[in-house]
Amino acid sequence: MSKPDSALDKPIVARVVHRSVVVDQAGCRPVIKLMLNVLPQGRKFEAGADIGFLAPGYAGGDIGRGLRRYSIESVGEVPFEDSIDVTIYVRDHGGSSGTGISQHLGNLALGAVVDVYGPFAYPFYPPMGSRSNMIIIGAGCGMVPFRWLAHKVQERKLDWMGKVLMLEGPVTGLENLYLNDAGADQDQYFDSASHRAFEALKTRYSATSLDRVKSESTHMDALWRLMGKGGVYVYLAGYRSVAEAMDEAMAKHLRLPGRWQEAKTELISNGHWLEYLYD
Repeated sequence: MSKPDSALDKPIVARVVHRSVVVDQAGCRPVIKLMLNVLPQGRKFEAGADIGFLAPGYAGGDIGRGLRRYSIESVGEVPFEDSIDVTIYVRDHGGSSGTGISQHLGNLALGAVVDVYGPFAYPFYPPMGSRSNMIIIGAGCGMVPFRWLAHKVQERKLDWMGKVLMLEGPVTGLENLYLNDAGADQDQYFDSASHRAFEALKTRYSATSLDRVKSESTHMDALWRLMGKGGVYVYLAGYRSVAEAMDEAMAKHLRLPGRWQEAKTELISNGHWLEYLYD
């Protein structure tokens, strides 16, 4: 992750003024709604932008590696005050995450204070053309970072004819086709509006993506095939180590020395490979 803009790399103290659980069912990670009261200090907080929190174990001088970002769900002005209330969702990893920030935020009680960095621009923008294809990869983080991307695509209301492939997994990010199940995937989409936005993307899956036997090799074939159609945008978010494992797996799967990196480099140079990775 690149170092944030120097104008925004100093934190603002926020106070927790509301805490509730929005997802709490068997088989899903709990999702907590946090409302944070902040004095904007001239910064523009708005829904869809990101704010950051420093993960435990990192010092303020290492925000380039230690910052973890969460999308702002909503912003509300506080009557008769100069402050605002910023709402975010936090998915509790139950101790499985190496960063510790989700546990830290999820354990904040009413009245607790926490340093907030940002806001930062959301890292993903929707495809430009009506025939563009999309590949979305959650590298150990699922589809959570792409909730606002799904909303942005839906809001454009274009006569869009492209195809979509959404993959996620803990090892290479390519293990599972995202099915947007209304029950099992609730800790991925959080709310009904996001479920509908992801469902609209899922309707763009090719028949072969849904009908063939599920396997990582099948997903790799589908990914490479879609990349070869042109006009493709690749969106990658999650752990850097998982993204590196994906590169190694794809290079091995293609059996063409340098071909994967060549295709990836071309997409990056054309602004068609967008990623947000963290350690």
